[in-house]
Order: sequence, then C-alpha cells, then structure tokens
Amino acid sequence: MAKYIDPQTDQYRMVILNFDELFPPDHFLCRLLEMIRGLGLEAFDGGYSNDEGFGGRSALPPDRVLAILIYSLLYGNISMRNLERDMGSRAELMFLSGGLSMDHSTMSVFRKRHRDAIEDLFAKVVFLGFEGGFIDLDTVCIDSTKIKASANRRDIGTEKELGKRLEEVKEACSRRFRQWEESADREDADEQKKRLEKLERKRRKLERALEFLKGNESRKRVHLNEPDADWQHLRSDSFIVGYSAHVAADSKTKMIVHKEVVVQQADSLFAVPMVEAVEELKSEMTPEKRDEIRYALDSGYSSEKNYEALEERDLYMPDRESVNRSRRDGESVTRKRPVHTREANYLPEKDYPDSMKFEYNESDDTFLCEGGQTLKFARERKHTRYHNLEYRTYRCSGCQYRGCCAGWDIKRCLSVAKSRRGLVKAKEIPVMRKPFPGGRKRKEVSMPFTVGMREKLKNEWAKKIYGRRFPVSEGVFGIMKSARRGEQFLRKGLERVSQEFTERCLAHNIACMLAFRRT
Repeated sequence: MAKYIDPQTDQYRMVILNFDELFPPDHFLCRLLEMIRGLGLEAFDGGYSNDEGFGGRSALPPDRVLAILIYSLLYGNISMRNLERDMGSRAELMFLSGGLSMDHSTMSVFRKRHRDAIEDLFAKVVFLGFEGGFIDLDTVCIDSTKIKASANRRDIGTEKELGKRLEEVKEACSRRFRQWEESADREDADEQKKRLEKLERKRRKLERALEFLKGNESRKRVHLNEPDADWQHLRSDSFIVGYSAHVAADSKTKMIVHKEVVVQQADSLFAVPMVEAVEELKSEMTPEKRDEIRYALDSGYSSEKNYEALEERDLYMPDRESVNRSRRDGESVTRKRPVHTREANYLPEKDYPDSMKFEYNESDDTFLCEGGQTLKFARERKHTRYHNLEYRTYRCSGCQYRGCCAGWDIKRCLSVAKSRRGLVKAKEIPVMRKPFPGGRKRKEVSMPFTVGMREKLKNEWAKKIYGRRFPVSEGVFGIMKSARRGEQFLRKGLERVSQEFTERCLAHNIACMLAFRRT
C-alpha cells in the first residue's frame, strides 16, 4: 500500500502575505478603493469632533470602512458579526482594512453616525454614472419587490386579534402570580417569577401595539417588535412580514437611479412618484437632454388614474387584466403573435347555438365537447334523490364556443345527472344554456386611457421596449436577493431599513461601474 503525507492541522503556522502580488493595481479591490476616494468624503468629517486643535482619539478612515462594507455586500454578507469573523480569515478584507482592527459594533456605529453621508454618496455614484456614460436615461424600468423584515410572522395581528391575546396574557399573568405566592420552594418560586416577568413584558408589548393601532387609523394591523412592517403578498400566494422596495433602473447598464422603501402593499400608489423622481433627476443631471424617457413599468403599477396622470410621458405599462388574460391563454405581452381575447373567441350573436352536445365515452368515463376538448371527472355531489357528477376541462380559453357551454369562467363545470342505476345516456344529458342575450352581459369598457395603452402595446416597437423591463428590473432584484443574499433586512424600523437598502443599491451601482463579477 502506498504511503501518503499526514497533514498536521493542529499546529501554528506563520503565513506571509504580499498584498502587492495578491492584488495588483488593476485588481477590483484597488479600483474600488480608488473610486471611493475619488467621490469626495468630506461629508464624513462632520460626524467627528476630534480635530487637531481640539484633541480626541483618531477615527477610522472612512474610505477603508466604506470599502469593507461595500465589498462584503457584493460577496453576499449582510451581517456585521459575520463580517467581523471574515476579517480574520479573508485576505481581501485584510487588504481593505489596511491592518486596522474593526469589530461589528464599530461598523454599526459608523453606519448610524453617517446615515446622511451614505445617502449623499449614493447620489454621487449616480452622478458619476451620468458623467461616465453608464446612464443615459433612454429607457428606465420601474419595478418592486418584497423583502422580509427582521420580525416573526406570529407576532403580527389586528386590533381584535391582539386584544384577544392580551386577555389571555393577563389571565396567564394572574395565574402565574398566584402560583408564585403559593410556592413554598425557593427554586420553584424563582422559576415562577421569571415566567411572570416574561409574561409582563409580553403584556406591555401588546398594550403598546393596541395604542399604536388606536392612534393610527390607517393601519389595520401591527407587529409587536417591528411596528413599521406589514404583511406583503408574494406572487406564490404566500405572505411575509416585510417591506416593499421600489427601484428605477436604467436599461443600459442596470444601474439604479432611484429607490424607495415603503410599507404599503399596492404598487399603484407609487407609479407617479417614481416617474416624477426620475424626471427631477433628469432635470438635475442632464438638463440638456430633450428626448423623452421611455418608462417600462410592471402591470402592478397600472390604474386608470395613473394612466391619466402620466399621459404626457412615454409610458409602457400593461394593465393587470390584459397580463392575466395573456398568461391564461399561454401568451406573452412581448410576443409577436396576437393575444387571444374573449371578444375574438366568441362567435357572432346569431351563431350562438341554443345548446351544446357532449359525447360520452364509457371506456375512460369522459365527455367530448363540440370544441374538441375532453371533460374529465372532477367530483361527485350527493343529494337526497340523485347524484351530480362534475366533469371539467381547463382549456376553454381558445375555444370558439366559449361562453355558450361553460360561461365566462373556464372552471365552471357541466353537471351531469346520475341515477341510482348509473349514468344516463348521452342524449339525455342536460346542457347549460348560452349566457347571451338573457344571461350575463358583456361588460362595457369605460376606461379610455387603459384601452389606449392596450392599443399602444400592440405595436411591435412597443413590445420590444416593454420587453426590456424583465431582464433589467428582475435581473437587479435577482442579483441583490439571490446572488448577494439580500432577501431579508437585518435592521428594524423604516428609517434604518431604508438606509440598509441604500447601501445595497450603492454596492450594486459600484459593481456595475467596475464590472464586478463574483467568483
């Protein structure tokens, strides 16, 4: 058998690092330090009172601290405690620190003290993007994402729910207090006292939450530890306790030109403010730009009121109904093939049959409609005298007979009578009558701006412009939340959460300008 060297990992070793060889001048870290120093960090001096003439301990250089914060966000670390541990093992963090020791509390104090300066630094990076030609404001993509807060989802509730919990906690407090008084054993009494103090803290939190809801009528619910957070609905029919982050990104290099963190769930409330913020940025950064900015917004921002308010802007924003109908029919808004609509699928009024025929196949227990679709058995509903068997199909969206056999909803089923002896014959099957003209009326369209946007998006050029939204905005969120692990906020409060999101957007813009690639 061959012999191998046994590695010794329990011994101290001295490792010599030459940072000039590890990180040459064209390395990303060197360019990161050079860029941060070139932004002008005079605003950070106002946070200290240790000038040479007044004395005081020397502070950490802001360029080194900012470089460490930004680089940690780029490689997927959002925790200051993890950053403190990484600084003892990662050579790139040792190089950025310049041999200075920094713990997590020092980094946290730096972020709190220089909150306004970091916000101004984000604006400087956006201005540098304009000057360097990274941002041209030709097409701006606006979208939002939901980010989880540092809060337990079990501690949120309405006034009624929290009031019920408060009564239960009060009852538990009184019960624990009696047990503490009746306890003869010293150790048992100390244990009962600790539980009583824990219940008292919970009672005070519930009382503060109820006072908050009574003072803020606009809020329906509140979290005990994070009052600013609220339920946020995800696309996968699930809810999280968190915030909604809105981003306006330039389509050229996916740099973020404006960002906002809010509590409200509805995106339609922020369509006009986001567009106005980009227009204000345009007047400040590029006043000589005369071309209109093309705005590609997600369908969640759509409403008739927003269409009317942004009528003068070059807007590309489909409404929710057209997008949902396109998804149901298997089409896309950006595809060249026209999207199926109900009006196009319906037959003329005179061609509607009075009834539809369904052929029953006993071998596989299915029905075949005149449109060529197969209805399979779904469930059985029992009554006193007879049973109903429901047969369903979910492919009625593109059928020309849709509306005269299954109505408007494709999930409505054909009810087939069944006697105690078994199924009746096919010719005895009752059918559903057509919805027109005596049934459900077709809803008239009374939204001219929505109809105008639908007509605008039928153009191939408009589809091409709107098609830029998904790779730009969703790409930005995918990088920030998945690749850089930013799916959750670690700080609490809307103001601190907004600063945390600003730091992530700042790191993203610097990475776009320096062409950072995570390896």
